[in-house]
Amino acid sequence: MILADWLQTPRVRRTLAVSAVVLATGGLVLFRAPGSAIARPQTTHVTSGTESSFSGPGLHGSLALSHGAVLAGGDRDVYAEVRLTADAAVHSEDRAPLALAIVLDTSGSMYGDKIDQARHAVLELMRDMRDDDQIAVIRYSTDASVVQPLARLGDVRDSLRTRVNQIEADGGTAIPLGMRAGMKALAEASRGRVRRVVLVSDGLDSSRVESEHLAHDSFSSLGIGLDFDEAYMGGVSRSGHGNFAFVKDGASLVAFLQRELHETASTTIEGAVVQLKLPHGLHFVSATGADARLVDEDSMELRFGSLFSKDERRAIVHLTARLDAGESVQLGATADWTQVVPSSGSPFVVGHVDVDALALRGAVDSKSVDDSRDGTVLANATSVIASERQIEAADAYAHGDTARAQALIDKNMLDLSAAASVAPPIAATALQKQWQAYGNTKNSFHAAPSSIAGKVAAKAAYQDENANLSRAAY
Repeated sequence: MILADWLQTPRVRRTLAVSAVVLATGGLVLFRAPGSAIARPQTTHVTSGTESSFSGPGLHGSLALSHGAVLAGGDRDVYAEVRLTADAAVHSEDRAPLALAIVLDTSGSMYGDKIDQARHAVLELMRDMRDDDQIAVIRYSTDASVVQPLARLGDVRDSLRTRVNQIEADGGTAIPLGMRAGMKALAEASRGRVRRVVLVSDGLDSSRVESEHLAHDSFSSLGIGLDFDEAYMGGVSRSGHGNFAFVKDGASLVAFLQRELHETASTTIEGAVVQLKLPHGLHFVSATGADARLVDEDSMELRFGSLFSKDERRAIVHLTARLDAGESVQLGATADWTQVVPSSGSPFVVGHVDVDALALRGAVDSKSVDDSRDGTVLANATSVIASERQIEAADAYAHGDTARAQALIDKNMLDLSAAASVAPPIAATALQKQWQAYGNTKNSFHAAPSSIAGKVAAKAAYQDENANLSRAAY
């Protein structure tokens, strides 16, 4: 495997020895609003070595390969990195009107301070929304019911405040029922609005697979308290390539909802999709950071969903290459998205670009492969693989398997240290920061998993690593 081979080069092995000494001493759903199909504006792109950059209306990005050459005559691992960045909004005060559905857990475990604080957070959110925004409020426990059908907030602000204050907590936790009700509410949103569903829960049920399936677009989830299953809520957000966070108590819910409102209000890109055109000899294995699916045997697509102003998203795609000596193939791509332009007569602009293809060739000598490496892509792939493994460690720790958790963290720290030794300076600094964070996590995992400190440690680790999968968090 190429990434493994890279970590086994003489220079990296020497670093592993040094690092061993060091170690010894030391629920948001975004629906795409209908857009106006207009002529596609001019796009630009630049290709250099293993990277091809592009830009279009409101968005710029890049496609990069970890290698320009692979050893011929066998299956070799190659990593592609796709980056998308939303341009800064021209007028930050301008935004499209919103359609927001709040899906609130009102199960019995929310009784007391949690439901009081949740009601307060919803009221604070309403205060900061504009009269022209649309809002729906859904409560769910054993079943789901509509507190407020989707309506213009200015028309229902006073009456809704009363109904929110009357919400009580009782019953079980049927998360999928709440999700479906929120999605149904937004189906009534008027055209030209940025649409979101925010899911909040302090528990779990047995429907994780169903919930992950429902989170088919951009989906963020918030867990309240220390008793929810972070694997459930984190899995849902990853399936929808959204955000995951937890708060220790309901008081922090206000800040979470304010963040979601800010991101929704500053949304500038919707429906971002990158399609990779896979030539003969190059095969898709997996992807992290975007919702990936095979279109056919020759292409796959990455769905990124929405981006807010200056948001940076990334996906790491694991490929295998089997090329003969001297054989060369081209990895091409296209990118499509919709720009949100609230200040214009047409609030949605369609963007499209044919990304310049990148060449990959079969080589007979290791030096050619070494010389063709893109250290930044390899560093970023190492970072993401470490985050996936760290999520495994957090899950093992939460279930009481502390030995496996510590072993996974040790493996991560060795790999990060080795990768940092040969990465470009900026990438190396990020890997070193990640290495230090994992040392702190390793220490925090010495607490009993069932203790308050242990529950906080597991959820904090899950939150941090989940964030690093789709956005560089270190």
